[in-house]
Amino acid sequence: MHSDSHPSCFLFTRFRQSGIPDSYSLQDAQTSFAAIGKNTGNIAFISAIRSHIPNAKPRISWDADVNKINAGGSIGIVPAANNFGAHADFGSVAKIFQKLSCNLVMIGLGAQSGIDGRIPPVPAGTLSWVSEVIKHRASKESPNISLRGPLSQKILDHYGFQGQTVVLGCPSLFINPSYELGQVVESNIRPIKRVAVLAGNERWPHLKKLESSLTHIVSATQGSYIGQSAINMFRLTRGEAHLMDLTDLEACRNYSCPEMSIDEFIHWSVQHCNLFFNVEPWMEHYRRFDFVIGARLHGVMLAIQAGIPGVVIAHDSRTLELCQTMLIPYVLAKDVKDGVKLEDLPQLFNFNGKLFDVNRRALAKRYVDFIESNNLTPAGWLKDLGSVN
Repeated sequence: MHSDSHPSCFLFTRFRQSGIPDSYSLQDAQTSFAAIGKNTGNIAFISAIRSHIPNAKPRISWDADVNKINAGGSIGIVPAANNFGAHADFGSVAKIFQKLSCNLVMIGLGAQSGIDGRIPPVPAGTLSWVSEVIKHRASKESPNISLRGPLSQKILDHYGFQGQTVVLGCPSLFINPSYELGQVVESNIRPIKRVAVLAGNERWPHLKKLESSLTHIVSATQGSYIGQSAINMFRLTRGEAHLMDLTDLEACRNYSCPEMSIDEFIHWSVQHCNLFFNVEPWMEHYRRFDFVIGARLHGVMLAIQAGIPGVVIAHDSRTLELCQTMLIPYVLAKDVKDGVKLEDLPQLFNFNGKLFDVNRRALAKRYVDFIESNNLTPAGWLKDLGSVN
């Protein structure tokens, strides 16, 4: 492996990039959906990592020629998501990683489990993939995998990776460089007149009543219904309701606005739906609203980073552990499964700005230590954030 005194580094990811500036030119929704990693929330943590390690070279894909990858730099930075669970087998990627000569640093890996936090069955290929990442660390004394929360660490420990990881939350916690972001959020608490909602997934039947109550709030407040995933909600919020198969459109209607006719639902989507392929316009959009809520953590996280109050509806272990690690306001889905009303929202926002800031700066310090221990150079502002008492 490389041992440069001043190592070069590159983003090493399966996603095309941290955003899609030319998304308007991608007429095929499936193309843009795949390019963004099948969830627009991915751009939150990938964009964050790009800003945290500014000298990283442009992205190289996991499926690129191995010689191209090895020539890309001394260190490959791997932005990770909820990739550790029964749902994902990265055996084919492990075989690629075996051939690498560069060091690897994985940031933000999460385990996928139910809200009860049970140990999931993880495919052998994914275990091999994580093992290969660890084999490619720069120092035997320092972990090269950061995790989203303590449950993820418990699950990885169960599979034999004790002492090989560190819990740091998600890099998207550090998009805004403010030392006092929590207090900024508190300063923006005001009467809730306009609400933005992160669209759920029409295949989550247990949250159907809740979703319908949230769309009622969107309608009542001239709010915004923002897509992230999956493909049907992606297309709906991109403005393609009129192009969707009737069966798919009806599934979205039945989930979000069951009281509407199809024509009414299409009209509603034109009025209220939005989809973003880049972080900056997404965060700017939130400036129009007093409150953001939904079961999509990164969509709510971007609101917090923009200084706007928001609440995550935690419906699985990955959202819950991230909220608890980073002190992001949340409510358990089971506690609001029958729906919420506009007047309920202030009570759901359980937030202490000063405590959030103290925790955030402590995580920033640990994050900077992690970056530097892996021979990477953090941005000066990030290092400053982690050094503030």
